[in-house]
Amino acid sequence: MSRLSLDKILRLRVIGIITKEVHGRDILERLIKTQTMDIQSFEWQMQLRFYWERYEQIEDCIIRQTITKFNYNYVLIEKKNSFKILIF
Repeated sequence: MSRLSLDKILRLRVIGIITKEVHGRDILERLIKTQTMDIQSFEWQMQLRFYWERYEQIEDCIIRQTITKFNYNYVLIEKKNSFKILIF
């Protein structure tokens, strides 16, 4: 697919998807090679991880890495029967 004639925006999307998937594959290979089996191991802790957490009536996406924790802030915008996510 990356060799087809694509418009600029679609080409950037495809490149982004391929890059993300290759990075994920490389991380999994490293976790397998180091025989990481425990979520407390540093090999796992150093990865950027996303969790969907619910506290009472609030649901949020949380980003964790080692001992840090960040809320993933976003706004869902509806425009002409489509939705867009604004991330900040």
